[in-house]
Amino acid sequence: MHIIYAVTTCSEKTYRQLFSDTAQKPAFQSQKYHRLLIEGLASHVAVDVAATLPLNRSLMDTASLALSPEEEGGARYQYAVAYRNPIRKILSGARQVYSTVCKLAKPDSVVFVDCLNCTTALFAQLAARKKGCRCVGIITDLPDMLGYSKLYRSLTNRVIAGCTDYVLLTEQMNARVNPTGKPHVILEGHADIAMASRQPSADRKLHPRICLYAGSVQKIYGLENLVKGFLLADLPDTRLAIYGPGDYVEDLKALDDPRIRYGGMLLSSEIVEKEMEATLLVNPRPTDAEFVKYSFPSKTMEYMASGTPVLTTDLPGMPREYLPYVNLIRKETPEGVADALREVLSRSDEDLMQQGLQARRFVLETRNNVVQAEKILTMLESTERN
Repeated sequence: MHIIYAVTTCSEKTYRQLFSDTAQKPAFQSQKYHRLLIEGLASHVAVDVAATLPLNRSLMDTASLALSPEEEGGARYQYAVAYRNPIRKILSGARQVYSTVCKLAKPDSVVFVDCLNCTTALFAQLAARKKGCRCVGIITDLPDMLGYSKLYRSLTNRVIAGCTDYVLLTEQMNARVNPTGKPHVILEGHADIAMASRQPSADRKLHPRICLYAGSVQKIYGLENLVKGFLLADLPDTRLAIYGPGDYVEDLKALDDPRIRYGGMLLSSEIVEKEMEATLLVNPRPTDAEFVKYSFPSKTMEYMASGTPVLTTDLPGMPREYLPYVNLIRKETPEGVADALREVLSRSDEDLMQQGLQARRFVLETRNNVVQAEKILTMLESTERN
């Protein structure tokens, strides 16, 4: 089998070169998700990446940017020329992706598309259809729940309907996007297998204790509850660190409390270092919103792989086998967050260390990107073309 992966992304090396010194880190969550899946697939089969660069007008100081093909993680990357003019960037990128997919396609090729990147996905899908290839749609959120324009939602849903197979995050998502029962696999995410070589230090996470959140700093994701709960908990010798972009950032910056620090946006590798140094990693995402049952935060995998214990709400999209390895926020209010923080942080450093290591072992052995990629390939090899 040969895979052509059409997506807006770039190699980790190129991402560092483009964005290490910028305050803005575009598509940082999807960048890591797709990079890890590409590397996982490339550990089993040949992978070519037909990529558009994650650049917008504010991040370009030239009229265009052309990058040479490169290899990383066992995959070969070919980049569409990026243009500062947004209309030209979109149209030219789509045309170049179409041309690249057509050129790379072989009799055994399967085209993978990121359905939420609908322009790139649509033209890659058209090329797959022209060349008689299966088209696997990767769906990490439902477009109808993301605040997209009516046109963008319509186009994205058209791409989703045109796929022959799916990679989905939850069973609830399958019921929404796959009414005809096309071949699919449910993968809530994937941990970075490379983390297995980075052993947590036994003398970390001592004092001051650090509670950390990294991801989208949005009010809808429970950040206000987290901050208020942390203040209510009034834990001695404990700090709260928050990293990422979002609509709650200005509120954080306005806080006049030395125990709470907003650290801005960092590269993924820098965030992982912070997570490994922390005492507790927190995800306060509310569970009553409709979109939550169709998603599984990628930060859960990243958190667990770090070896640092995790405190999270009981997300409906989280498989039950995760429960022994995480701590739960039972009441999704500031008072409930405060109670959960006090309960977890009343435990000894050794007890917390052991829980973190058990969670790390679980995700790195059963949910790493190589294992998860193999599940996708098994689905493709065992099902008829649709």
